[in-house]
Amino acid sequence: MMRSKVIKCFKTLHRTRLEVFNGDSLALAEARKRINSEFSQNKNETDPEKIADMLKVAEDVNKLLRKTVVQGVVKEDNKIELKITKDTILLDTPPFPGAKR
Repeated sequence: MMRSKVIKCFKTLHRTRLEVFNGDSLALAEARKRINSEFSQNKNETDPEKIADMLKVAEDVNKLLRKTVVQGVVKEDNKIELKITKDTILLDTPPFPGAKR
């Protein structure tokens, strides 16, 4: 049962990686390495409590990636186009003092 949860979590993180870093080959590769490294380091863990804790961390990382990572693409006139997804948390922030709107 725990094995299937771990595999599902692993696949979910990779799907999130593909969506969040779409078009950024360096970020895709680094995220892939990090996910694979973290799961490989803990592949021999047998304690159900530790595995549950690690799954919780992985689920939190997945949520964090989906909700807070925003890609920016530099366009003409040095303007940046943000790639905001349906999951991105948008906050109402005041402008910087002296900033043009």
